[in-house]
Amino acid sequence: MVKYISFLLLFPLISWAQKFKATSIENGVRLDFHSNIMSEDRTIWIRLPASYNEPSSSTASYPVIYLLDGKTTFFPFSGVVSFMSEKEYVNYQIPEMIIVGINTENRIRDLTPNATTKQPDGEEAKTPEQMLMMQGSGGGEIFLKFLQEEIFTYVENNYRTNPYRIYVGHSLGGLTATYTFLKHPGLFNAVISIDPSLWWDGAKYVNEAPALLRNMPLDKMKRYYVSVIDTSSYGGNLKFHTKSIFNIGQAFEKASSKNLKYMVDLIPNTDHSSIPLLSWYNGLLFIFDGYHKSHYDYMENPDLIESHFKDIESKIGLKMDPPQDIFEILVHYLTSPDRYPDPEKAKKVLGMALKYYPGSSYFKNKLQELTTK
Repeated sequence: MVKYISFLLLFPLISWAQKFKATSIENGVRLDFHSNIMSEDRTIWIRLPASYNEPSSSTASYPVIYLLDGKTTFFPFSGVVSFMSEKEYVNYQIPEMIIVGINTENRIRDLTPNATTKQPDGEEAKTPEQMLMMQGSGGGEIFLKFLQEEIFTYVENNYRTNPYRIYVGHSLGGLTATYTFLKHPGLFNAVISIDPSLWWDGAKYVNEAPALLRNMPLDKMKRYYVSVIDTSSYGGNLKFHTKSIFNIGQAFEKASSKNLKYMVDLIPNTDHSSIPLLSWYNGLLFIFDGYHKSHYDYMENPDLIESHFKDIESKIGLKMDPPQDIFEILVHYLTSPDRYPDPEKAKKVLGMALKYYPGSSYFKNKLQELTTK
């Protein structure tokens, strides 16, 4: 009798649970593999843009963001990029991009360009604990070799990539992102360096920056964004850290060029742990400054679509076709009775859209509807 009563009490819960159906959601893939260069097992995370697998986008290619500390940053960063670029949000601040998160478990080894025992204040280590903290540093060049020869090769052989790469790193990751931008300028078009540890080895790479920037090949646009926390509440404990970041900004200012843009972003009300989120957003806006144009401008003059995306190559260094999503929202606005109907402009936009996306049944059907009316 007790069992029967227990079943009756449980029955409403079973019935309630049966009303819901769980479905897996797609956030990307995780790849575990053995790296011959690093001589160890490694992990990367890959997220494809929302439009990547749409049949009409089968020929589209996408810029790639390489994100350090992928284990902790991949999902929140993917959310920022998704919100800023995908049609579900009617938000086209930046282009859709492939995101590659790279796990960096041994950060002191992988993310430091050279070995040193100097501390964040620029002084030599004095205690065994300080010496231990710096032990094993200096593996940055091997990590870059791993990145180039294994990660780049895999991603570019398996996905439709645009030859536009962005490197994103925080703290020691920001150090290696800055180092790579200065010492290996051909690897990335743009860098987001978040509150970077430029104090490394007595600010070695800040001191070398003026000469490296003078000799940097600038046949294409490059952009460097660096953020820094407001240390006013720290009692002066991070002076060497922040001074190093502001000094790298001065080096960029003196090396100013039409093809080299930089931004030093002091973000108030953040600390070293909380600064990445705003830095991701601000950094992406800076890198793609000039990318976004209001669809109201396009509706006023559809010819702006092609001319604007030609200008993007010189302004940003990114060569790409106008995205399908932009054409779709314009067609929607120009054909919906409750929006801004203009059949002639809609036909013009559709003709342009089909030039880039000839396989789109949506564009074909819309054009047929308009021409048979």
